[in-house]
Amino acid sequence: MDYIPSNILAYLLAQTNNFIWCKYWVFETEAIERFSILKQILLFSAVFGIAYSIQFSCLLLMVEVLDWNEYVATFIGFCIFGLIQFMLNKRITFKEKSGQ
Repeated sequence: MDYIPSNILAYLLAQTNNFIWCKYWVFETEAIERFSILKQILLFSAVFGIAYSIQFSCLLLMVEVLDWNEYVATFIGFCIFGLIQFMLNKRITFKEKSGQ
């Protein structure tokens, strides 16, 4: 399979699992209200969109412009994605309310 569709498919499939791990293990939020969870899902999806767009742009730059190996570029892109997504989710999606 070409690196572009496989990259897109892998990241999309991973997001449900990623949300569950982030919510209940990494950030351990205690919000159980329905609207709070829906808000977190929407924010998580927005953060995913931002992080994935940056990762995918970097991947295309490394492979198509710089002519790097697609496996090396995919690994570097994954690291970029993980760092951006973690920082944004910590500061936006699973942010503790002030006073807690």
